[in-house]
Amino acid sequence: MTKKRINTFIGSIGAFIGVLVFLSYIPQIIANIGGERSQPLQPLVAAISCLLWVIYGLTNEHKIDYILIIPNAAGVVFGFLTFITAL
Repeated sequence: MTKKRINTFIGSIGAFIGVLVFLSYIPQIIANIGGERSQPLQPLVAAISCLLWVIYGLTNEHKIDYILIIPNAAGVVFGFLTFITAL
């Protein structure tokens, strides 16, 4: 297996796990909508961090980095959604 294939494989696993991390916000969003409020700071900071990584992945000089963009785009959506419902 070449170094590039290993990198793509590990990156794909990381992207998948990254999406799962942000999908884990769904129970918190449901609880927030149901009236159980939580602190909104962590999901807001996570969403901003993910937004910066999406921008970085889109502006890469060599090529657009989808392995970086996909999980962080989920983080932007679910982080901001969790933040909004926690208010």
